[in-house]
Amino acid sequence: MADKRLLRTQTSNNQVRYGEKHHPPIKAIFPGNVFRNEATDAKHETTFMQLEGLYIDKNVNVGHLFWTLDYFFKKIYGDNIKIRFRPHHFPYTEPSFEVDVEFRGKWFELLGSGMVHPKVIENMGIDPNEYSGFAFGLGIDRLVMLKYNIEDIRHFHAGDLRFLKQFK
Repeated sequence: MADKRLLRTQTSNNQVRYGEKHHPPIKAIFPGNVFRNEATDAKHETTFMQLEGLYIDKNVNVGHLFWTLDYFFKKIYGDNIKIRFRPHHFPYTEPSFEVDVEFRGKWFELLGSGMVHPKVIENMGIDPNEYSGFAFGLGIDRLVMLKYNIEDIRHFHAGDLRFLKQFK
């Protein structure tokens, strides 16, 4: 019989667990290693550190999500960073967006985001008619790649001490 266990592919499961134990307003960040079955290349890796954010309160809307992510990226990369939001589909947010930043003249996808689906809020034991919220998830490795002009994500796990020592 085949082993049915699976390594965590995202950190989203933390959102409902946290929401079950806390009352709004909820402002939470969930870091964790995740594991994906995908081909590796300069921008994709099978194992990486993910960071999820969750905000739930009364009268939260898409404008709050856009402002928060815009502020976040400007604090990391400076006021001149160019950001775009593209409509996308994620199963637990509606509407959903992928967020890209301009890097070396090209758009680079950094995260997925969206308004928390009312059913997810309800599963937390919170009334979705009274509360709404947004969530986002991003790979920390990609944030660091852009910040320090690193061309290949595979350097993080290669074990080359010369790469690591440059960040003293």
